[in-house]
Amino acid sequence: MQLKICGLKHPANVHQLLTLEPDYIGFIFYKKSPRFVGEVTDLAWVRELPSPTKKVGVFVNEAVEVVISTAEALGLQVVQLHGDESPAICYTLKMSGLEIWKAFGVDEDFDFGKTTAYAGCCDKFLFDTKGKNRGGNGVAFDWGLLEKYEGVTPFVLSGGIGPPLTPKGEPTDFQVSELQKWLSPDNSASVGPPLGGRGLVALDINSRFEIEPGLKDFDLIKTFKHELFK
Repeated sequence: MQLKICGLKHPANVHQLLTLEPDYIGFIFYKKSPRFVGEVTDLAWVRELPSPTKKVGVFVNEAVEVVISTAEALGLQVVQLHGDESPAICYTLKMSGLEIWKAFGVDEDFDFGKTTAYAGCCDKFLFDTKGKNRGGNGVAFDWGLLEKYEGVTPFVLSGGIGPPLTPKGEPTDFQVSELQKWLSPDNSASVGPPLGGRGLVALDINSRFEIEPGLKDFDLIKTFKHELFK
């Protein structure tokens, strides 16, 4: 199981988080987001980030040529499309050599059949909670809905993963056991279906681990990763 830390925009914070060896780090190029990383001309530091952690660029209904030029300028390996992009756009970007993730907002009315048209032109799907914002809503959807997904494209689970918050906005426990029962390839002793055996390949964490939008709490993420993957 892989881990992606998304919504980053502070160089020192990113370098610190890289010591935790996440599989992916995500940068948002959607100007309406409070986690907008900034203009490409100011992001030379992103290009210089060390491997092997892969860099993900998150875009919302952006022009294909802008996505490609941004990826080339900053050395992005993965593009996550979080808008209403068509299968044709996904295919065009994939043919440019990028790894393509297509995000879908999930609620009780979501039709997983919509993903069928994207099979073959996307490397992964990302299932996030449908909300007022294009991601970063901090709320989890009912993972039981994933039982309706019958596709073969692997997927990333996103949306409200992390420590529950008190009324004062302070984190409590991580509810790691809840996640682990869904990730287990053998869920004979648990309630949820074994998503780890049904295409789930990564977890995407974001707003639940923030000090402020775009600035992540290193210690919280370190503890979460240790508890989840020990």
